[in-house]
Amino acid sequence: MAPAFVGRVYLFKALDAFVLIYPLYTVMFVDHGLTPVQVSATLMAWSITAFILQIPSGVLADRYSRRWILAGAQMLRVIGFLVWIASPSFLSCLVGMMLWGAKSAFTNGVFEALVYDELHGEGRADDYSQVIGRAQGVGFAAVLAASLSASVSVQFGYTAILWASVVVVLGAAGAAVALPRARKTLRTNRHYLALLKQGFQTVAGAPLILGFIAFAALSNAFGGGLEGFWPIFGSETGLPASQVALFVAAISAAQAGGSLTAHRLRRATTSVFFALFAAIGLLITGAAVSLQPWSVALIIPAAGLFKVVDVNFDARLHHAIPTETRATIAAVKSFSGQVIMTGMLMTFGLLAQGVSYRAAFMACGAAIALIGLAALVRNRLRPPAPMQT
Repeated sequence: MAPAFVGRVYLFKALDAFVLIYPLYTVMFVDHGLTPVQVSATLMAWSITAFILQIPSGVLADRYSRRWILAGAQMLRVIGFLVWIASPSFLSCLVGMMLWGAKSAFTNGVFEALVYDELHGEGRADDYSQVIGRAQGVGFAAVLAASLSASVSVQFGYTAILWASVVVVLGAAGAAVALPRARKTLRTNRHYLALLKQGFQTVAGAPLILGFIAFAALSNAFGGGLEGFWPIFGSETGLPASQVALFVAAISAAQAGGSLTAHRLRRATTSVFFALFAAIGLLITGAAVSLQPWSVALIIPAAGLFKVVDVNFDARLHHAIPTETRATIAAVKSFSGQVIMTGMLMTFGLLAQGVSYRAAFMACGAAIALIGLAALVRNRLRPPAPMQT
């Protein structure tokens, strides 16, 4: 495996994730006077934008330069941060999250496809789960570092943190340009609609791929959707802003650990991952029921387990799909997750506004536990076909 390529991958993930405002942006929204429904609306704006653009981003990445798409995505996030600096209102928060959603859409599946095809070209496709897991681990380590930095720099105000975030994101755009050109992908001459049609036909005609996408989408939806609310969970337990940032740092450490070690379970059966998913739900439910400062200790391992599930199902999906539509099908997975996430965010916001944040966290935990248990029972009753590892 080319060390230079892997090093550039890790550098990009580190700069992409070292965003000081990340552990505090929802707390910033609350401090600016946004209600629970408005906070959920901003996160829904991110999710809706991401799922609208998710599949188009994948199709474009199967036809055009993936590294330039990744660089352009970072610039969209820069614009969003500048909007927040200019006007800290509900509308600006909404616009900023829409731009962040566009950045997410033009990053996730595109980055995964670039890494897999580069490894495949080197004859090291089996190393994908390890490389992508380590890349995610580097990203979460960067979030940890950013959270620790934010816990100190929050005393200078949100504007200073946003300007620091702008500088780092510009660096991430530069790191994206330094990634490989993916020449194989650039030689794809098929039109947008042809690639889109082939991608959906591949998914529809393969129950194995469809199953991977369905469960990965659920895991991404709940794991990704709740990430934005963990700082609020910390605040609800009574932690001050500086300690909320430390709580997010601990979550990032757990996510890094989960991503870095996920490949060790690459040969585990699907029942193992369904059981882990149910355990995540029980941990979140227990934390929400207690809702004390010590309750954050239950959220931290749950966040790490989400990444163990995500990395392994992502790897199995990529092993099962063809190269020519890899980014398109990866985008279908992300699109599905964003659709589910949007519904989850809407329900969460309504529950938090109508009842309490505590009730919303309890409902999410219970839903995750039930999904994991139902999938586990179904898998035991109807064992699926053997999966590639």
